[in-house]
Amino acid sequence: MNQFEGIHPAIISKLRTPGNFTDEEIIEALSFFDKRDIKRKEFFLRAGDICRAKGYINQGCFRRYTIDDHGKEIIINFAFEEWLIGDLESFNTHKPSIYFVQALEDSEVFCISQENHLQLCKVMPKYQAFHESKAESSHYATLKRLTLFQSKTPEEKYLSLIQKYPQLFQRVPLHYIASYLGIEPESLSRLRKRLSRKEKKS
Repeated sequence: MNQFEGIHPAIISKLRTPGNFTDEEIIEALSFFDKRDIKRKEFFLRAGDICRAKGYINQGCFRRYTIDDHGKEIIINFAFEEWLIGDLESFNTHKPSIYFVQALEDSEVFCISQENHLQLCKVMPKYQAFHESKAESSHYATLKRLTLFQSKTPEEKYLSLIQKYPQLFQRVPLHYIASYLGIEPESLSRLRKRLSRKEKKS
């Protein structure tokens, strides 16, 4: 019998390498988490609430966004299987979050409370190192995105997004992708049509 049945392979793979967890340590670490089902359009976190749990996506897709002073949604990022979701600043400081984290698909998340997180870090320092590495990677990815968006054209941003996350366009509505790229949905549609015509000619 597969002892990791029902757990996304990417989670196990990351814990084994580069996390360097043994199978026994993976089982012990996961015992500190609760599995939570989140329906499409439901929220894992709302702005103004304190993030009291963080989660690793076992199945599904989420978006993280804020709302500006004009009531416009600003999408920060999307998250898929094996990714960490929540608001680490709010989780660590107990201050209200400025983010909404919403499921774009029926999803399943392994959630851990701050109490369980602290306890797990205490009994298994290897997990603390793994978590810090994940948080650091997420921070660097955000910085890279900001750099990209300040220096690239909409077409360059779009092509970079396709290359990095090819599954995005099968799982995320186009108007959310347009928001993430910082352009209007109509502009994204025109861009996709133009690139499609260019591809057919080549």
